[in-house]
Amino acid sequence: MMLHALLPILLVVPTLVSAAIFPPDTKVKILDPKGFKRVMKNNRTSVVAFVAPWCGHCKQMAPEYSKAAGNLSPLIPFYAVDCDAESNRQLCASQEVQGFPTVKVFPRGGQLPPQKYEMGERTSNNMIKWASRSVPNKIKSLSDTHDVPGWLDKNAAMTRVILLNRDKKFPLLWQVLGNNYHKKLAFGHHSDPEGTFAASLGFTTREEGKYSKVIVYPAGSNVPILYEGGNKYEPLAKYFKSIVDGTADFLTGSSEPPARDEL
Repeated sequence: MMLHALLPILLVVPTLVSAAIFPPDTKVKILDPKGFKRVMKNNRTSVVAFVAPWCGHCKQMAPEYSKAAGNLSPLIPFYAVDCDAESNRQLCASQEVQGFPTVKVFPRGGQLPPQKYEMGERTSNNMIKWASRSVPNKIKSLSDTHDVPGWLDKNAAMTRVILLNRDKKFPLLWQVLGNNYHKKLAFGHHSDPEGTFAASLGFTTREEGKYSKVIVYPAGSNVPILYEGGNKYEPLAKYFKSIVDGTADFLTGSSEPPARDEL
């Protein structure tokens, strides 16, 4: 009877031990081999720390790693693998982990070679910069409005989405989405600080506190549609996923309520 009572506790001990070095409210997710395989099947840029619960350097890094994870969530997920757990040792060996902590970024799941963290001190700022710079850039910069028609025609076979904002550069959020949906959607960016290009398309209204616009051109069409959902990761990712799986309603746009502008 006692064995049956202890069994559920024993089953979760490896996860608890591994998670114990991170703060209780951490955004770092603990992976086992199956979880690692699922992460590698995604197109997303992700960071994985291979750690051991007895490792002093791991314990020292954990708060900074967790802070970086919180700062970049949900754009770039941060994970950890407990290499001291018997069930994870083959995984850690396959990743050539020879010391702790070993931190790697996977720019596009398992599709691109991982890059080991080698930026010196493991501070949250250093890890944020390193992870952000590791996101593949799949965005076409359309510096002039005359560049737009040619780009639309070149990618006419797929849905094309253009971010119009006030800045000369596009935000990390847009770069992350461009990487996540690479070869499924074509992503562009045009700096439109005065809203001139948007107005030329017939989109002149602006919600308070919302300065960016996402323009959608359905596959095979050069008729623009204004995305009307929230400019945050979750509603944008949900909307783009609906385009990819064929369930998007381009007539009514996104049903997401207005949200604070992150673009």
